[in-house]
Amino acid sequence: MNKFKTIVGGFFIGLANIIPGVSGGTMAVIFGVYDTLINGILSIFKTPYKTFKSLLPILIGLGIGIIFGVFVIDFGYREVPLLTTLIFVGLILGGIKTIYNKIQTKDYKHIITFVIAFIIMILLPLLNSNLSVHTGWVYYVMLVVVGFIAAGTMIAPGISGSLVLLILGYYSHVLGLAKNGLEAFFTMDMPRLFELIPPIIMFVLGLAIGLVVFSKLMQIVMIRFESLFYAAIFGLLVSSPISILTLLNQSTPLTSFHWIEIVSGIILSIGAAYMSYAIIKYSEN
Repeated sequence: MNKFKTIVGGFFIGLANIIPGVSGGTMAVIFGVYDTLINGILSIFKTPYKTFKSLLPILIGLGIGIIFGVFVIDFGYREVPLLTTLIFVGLILGGIKTIYNKIQTKDYKHIITFVIAFIIMILLPLLNSNLSVHTGWVYYVMLVVVGFIAAGTMIAPGISGSLVLLILGYYSHVLGLAKNGLEAFFTMDMPRLFELIPPIIMFVLGLAIGLVVFSKLMQIVMIRFESLFYAAIFGLLVSSPISILTLLNQSTPLTSFHWIEIVSGIILSIGAAYMSYAIIKYSEN
């Protein structure tokens, strides 16, 4: 069951990194694989075989989740955005109690940390800097920078890497690189694949550097400020549904959805919340 739970956790981490507003790091915390992921990234150069073996279930789930997300969830987000969004809201809500229980004390420091995290998550969807550059050597430098930032937001629970890419103006472009690269690989379209390899490599390079740097940072935070860390995650988690629905409302006004779709979305959200909670409780027992 432990490996199955880890694969499921990796699957939802991969999915979460595709959907703007949903945090892959949060999914890792919810499904109890965050420590394994952080420690694995930090020890990959010291004990590569042992580390790869321990991370393999997460990586399998992560790969399946990303591929599924790039094609299926991306389609769902475009065709039935409310249903898709509410399913992820449910998955997040299912893990709230687990994170709350990890907060050791409830003093003023934890309350302030919670409030700051809550406000940050609410404000993120309102930003729109759109700094994207898609030509010249600056483009490749920006891909490394964007990859580095995306890795940090993926490692830090509560912050959506896809949302940050959306703010920077690179979300659609990076998603297109992944989608076109996978399609070229599966159809063996080698000229198209070779054309896409350079930008993909630069983005992955930024991701790799960011994963190592931010994993070390998060490890220090987890050791020294564990309870405050979970207070911040709790704040980000509680405000995530508001942030996600705000983001959806910017692209498709919530008032435009039919009441049947709204009711269906709420039912799916409740089901997703129960599934998330059940998997977590079963694994804890």
